[in-house]
Order: sequence, then structure tokens, then C-alpha cells
Amino acid sequence: MADHVVLITDPAGAGKSAVARELASRSSESCAHLSLDIFREMVKSGFLDPRDGWNDETQRQLDLARDNVASVAKNYLDSGIAVIIDDVVFPACEPSGLDRWVSALSPCDVNLIVLFPSWWVIADRNRGRSDHDRLPEKMLKKIFDDMQGWRDQSEVAVIDSSNLSIAETASRIELLLIVKTE
Repeated sequence: MADHVVLITDPAGAGKSAVARELASRSSESCAHLSLDIFREMVKSGFLDPRDGWNDETQRQLDLARDNVASVAKNYLDSGIAVIIDDVVFPACEPSGLDRWVSALSPCDVNLIVLFPSWWVIADRNRGRSDHDRLPEKMLKKIFDDMQGWRDQSEVAVIDSSNLSIAETASRIELLLIVKTE
């Protein structure tokens, strides 16, 4: 059984889902990619999009999606399949912070990787997203600013992916994980 999960986060639009897909696809072992957004969006009737505001039901749906992702991740791990999860995880926001993932995935270790390109790169990528995925610039900037706290945590791997392709970013993560396991 694998005993750890790679959790990739970033300010919205920095490429976590694409990088997680790439990393899982090129793994030398069996590997699954689980995106929290896909699990959240399984709710069709009554879905609350956090972009429209936050309330108790939005939090309940987020918690349910996280618990479902964690359950699926543990099933994969029990079957010997490695797991990479992508989600927006804030450093100083308990309802969507790392502690909730650590608790949900316990007893597995969580290897957090933070992708953090420059603001200009994120804003440009956001403009290129579909209408469904594009965030209002004010909200995007708030998320970017709220994620800054990861830069101050020396135990967290932060990658400036401003000038890196998806493949190059995945290679950086692979190197970080090799070093961490040695």
C-alpha cells in the first residue's frame, strides 16, 4: 500500500489540474489524479459555486467533496495505486486549509506542493480560460493574495511556475518528491 498523497495547490488559474494530470500520467507506477472541483461539481441540482458567495451550504458541499476525494484516495492507496489530488488550499483559512486534508487522509502522509507563478501570469491564464472557469479579476487577486502565506512556510515546497511549461513543472515536482523520499 502506498502511504502518501501528493496534494497540489495554487492560486486559481496557476495550472494545478493540468500539472496534476501530467504528473499522474507520466508516473512510473500506477497513479490516479483526483480533482476536488470534479467531485464538487457532481452536485447538479443545488450546487453552490463559491464564486457566488460563501455560506454554510457551500462549506458543507466542500467538506463532502473533500471527504469523498479522501475516501477514493484511500481506496486507490489500499490497492497500491499512487494518488495526486488538486485543490485550492489556503494557508490561513481553516475551512479550506491543509489541516482538513491531513485529517481526511489520515493516516496517510500528505506531500503538499504549491505552484505560485507571478500575478501577471495568473491574470493572463485566467483571461484565456472558458467562461465557466474564468474568475472575476478582483476575486482572482484576493485568492492570489490569500495564498501568499505559503511563501513564508519553509516546510512547504513552493514552485514559481511562471516560466515553466506543464511538463517542466511536473519534472520539478518529481525531483522534489525524490529528494523528500531519500
